[in-house]
Amino acid sequence: MAALRKPHDLPGTIAAALFIGLGVVLILQTGRMTPMGSVFPITIAAAMIVFSAILILRNFVIAARRPSVEAADETARETDQTRGSMPRRIGFLVAMAAWVALIPILGFFVASLIAFFAIMAVASHERVTPREGIMLGVMGIVILTGFYLIMANVLLIPMPRGIFF
Repeated sequence: MAALRKPHDLPGTIAAALFIGLGVVLILQTGRMTPMGSVFPITIAAAMIVFSAILILRNFVIAARRPSVEAADETARETDQTRGSMPRRIGFLVAMAAWVALIPILGFFVASLIAFFAIMAVASHERVTPREGIMLGVMGIVILTGFYLIMANVLLIPMPRGIFF
């Protein structure tokens, strides 16, 4: 009989479960909105539920594949020592604050592009080859452009405008 293992990332799994609950509450609250006004909140809440469920599933699959609790504890100790640092955390907070400050000046799209590249630079733990960097940059631009176009042209959300658009 296999022993029940705790999820790979217990705090992340708990947070994901809470986000699923929050998503359900948010969807239930849209009943008082107009059909057009409820599209965006329902879309975001549904995405939050789906991605949180994927995270929970991922964490249980990773836990099931671990060879043993002792090996996992040793790996966790090693990665905790090499992963994350205070300068990276501060850099992330500075990048997020700069993004918020730049939105009314440069516009949502341009400020978001700058924030994406700043956060990508701060969050990278390994060296990125030029080819990988270009691929990540292109994917980021495509995703940001897609989200911007959906929010501005499909969901008709008024986007903050600045110097650019």
